[in-house]
Amino acid sequence: MSAKPAPAKPGSRGGTAGLLASHSWLGLIASWVLFLVFLAGAMTMFKREVDLWEKAPDYLGSHSRAVAGLDGVLAATQVPREVADPHIEVILPGRMSAYYQVFLYDDAGDFYRATAFHPVTGAQLPDPEATGLGEFFEEFHKELYLPGGHYLVGVASLLMFLGLLTGLVLHWPKLSLSALFAPRWGKPRLRWLDLHNSLGVLALPFHLLMAFTGTVFSLTLLLQVLMVFGRLQGDEQPLRELLFAPPLPIESAHAPAPARSIDALISKASQQWDMEPVRVSILHYGDRNAWLTVHGHGHGSLAQVGQASYRLDTGEPLRTLPPHAINALAHGNEVLHRLHYGDFGGFGLRLIYFLLAIATCVLIATGNLLWLEKRLSQRTRPRGLRWVAGLSVGACGGGMLALATVMLAARTLPVDVPARMDWVIGAFAAPLLAACALGVCSARPRRDLIVLLGIAGALFLLLPLLDWALMGRALWAALVTGDAAPMATIELLCLALAVASLGTVRWLRRDPIRAATLSRAAAAAPGSG
Repeated sequence: MSAKPAPAKPGSRGGTAGLLASHSWLGLIASWVLFLVFLAGAMTMFKREVDLWEKAPDYLGSHSRAVAGLDGVLAATQVPREVADPHIEVILPGRMSAYYQVFLYDDAGDFYRATAFHPVTGAQLPDPEATGLGEFFEEFHKELYLPGGHYLVGVASLLMFLGLLTGLVLHWPKLSLSALFAPRWGKPRLRWLDLHNSLGVLALPFHLLMAFTGTVFSLTLLLQVLMVFGRLQGDEQPLRELLFAPPLPIESAHAPAPARSIDALISKASQQWDMEPVRVSILHYGDRNAWLTVHGHGHGSLAQVGQASYRLDTGEPLRTLPPHAINALAHGNEVLHRLHYGDFGGFGLRLIYFLLAIATCVLIATGNLLWLEKRLSQRTRPRGLRWVAGLSVGACGGGMLALATVMLAARTLPVDVPARMDWVIGAFAAPLLAACALGVCSARPRRDLIVLLGIAGALFLLLPLLDWALMGRALWAALVTGDAAPMATIELLCLALAVASLGTVRWLRRDPIRAATLSRAAAAAPGSG
């Protein structure tokens, strides 16, 4: 007598269906924000190279000679007479910047000015306020240039974290090495499904790291408010003392005095406290009571930060907070920051982060495409499908087009154009919003995505040609002397983005998906698409 089949576990199918629905909707809700965040984040990995690429040809050349010192840079920094109490912040060339960034404030007024200087020749570079494409990518990555955007990014990061967990529970039992490394390229729909699953699993550690750290960073302010009012009875001073050193009680003497060599004090702090200087602060600059603070990272450490303060007239130490004495909260915040931005492993690690971020964009796009085309092939379609399709087309295709157009604007707009960065940012926002409108109004999301990605790919191919057309002689001279690495890096990234865009277009054109239209009349006819 044959054995009876084992009864299905009650609720097993319902549980799987619920997880699948949760995974799909978590991904859809966060996907449009996450695609743009990861796309801008990929470019943020090369923020320094983007800044130098935008400032070319002024930046090119002279890299093989001695590095300019901060004393010479400050001597070239003019302090207007109306500035009563000068306060200068300088980001040093190295880990945080590719050149000297000098910010002048008036602690007794509202004066502000930013200037940039070549790290080798000391020559003044184009206005950093007018050439801030790298800064724009970083700010867009963090808050989408929206009021309260960091909260939106934080919520999307949290949803991504939950989506990763549900996806892992769903697909892990069914995965094998052959499925991960050998997608079924010959079958259109299965090709996209296999690619989506493979990217999700192989890049899982990166995705979990980005989702967790992104959530923490974006919601840090909210967490601090909860800590202050939940544990500290509304008193934020203990938290501030943990994160930031209190200011020194030194007032301006309103009497001019010559300063000692700032380069010598920076070198002293670096050697004495075994740290790499990344930023300096000078309060009461030019005054008898002027004092300098050197901020740095500990040598050989992942994320230990320290600072040392000195009087500028005598060189007397005022306060030292060595890297090894950093408190746990500040150290943990710095660890998360460096892990998120990958700035602890050199060029190779940043390139890996870039490729993984682009792979994440592909993961998001394929997930949306699979969900959309499954619903488009059904007779009964969920409400809001047109909006889902429009935002998917706008974020994925429009995001790539916006990235290409903003880089094109940054290359072609002269530096002296009034409100230049407003025009550059507009060159990003306009195609992105237009693509979203196109996706919502059009009935064929696949066709729209093909058009947008095709234009983006063509523009990415055009950018290296423009570089050579506009500054070929200077570029050739820089290549001969080995000084064109930032330019070459950005041009190679543009070629990689062009290959990704045009390769996706080729796949989308080759894959015949049934009923890939938002028109109900077309969807009702079998075989239409």
